[in-house]
Amino acid sequence: MIQQPDTKSVLRILLILLVVIMTGCDSIQIGEPFTCRTDTKYFLTPGLSFTIDSVSDYRCPKDVICIWGGDVDLYFNIRQDLSTIDTLLRLSGGPYFFDNYSFRIIEVDPLRNHDEVVDQEDYRIKLLIQKDQE
Repeated sequence: MIQQPDTKSVLRILLILLVVIMTGCDSIQIGEPFTCRTDTKYFLTPGLSFTIDSVSDYRCPKDVICIWGGDVDLYFNIRQDLSTIDTLLRLSGGPYFFDNYSFRIIEVDPLRNHDEVVDQEDYRIKLLIQKDQE
């Protein structure tokens, strides 16, 4: 005789699966600036997501006077269904366009002092993602 699982066990398993699926995955509001960080998956649609793999920050430290202000590069991974694109977004550059969406970096924090090292997980990136009107 095969024993059927009880309702509480099934609900517990479903809750655990939901928590595992949602951990590290954030949805965003298109057209509204939002703050994101490295190594987190963000969904634009169920089949379109992106991750910021790493940040290269070569801006002038806030406690130094520089001739050039520097820049920030974000190494992006965009996934659409089963295809993946690795690209670079630059703070000083214009928007990056992909599949009717534009990605623009608004701000990258923190701005370090000359004697500080900022860990990748400590960066907070303010992005604006907009969908082009068709």
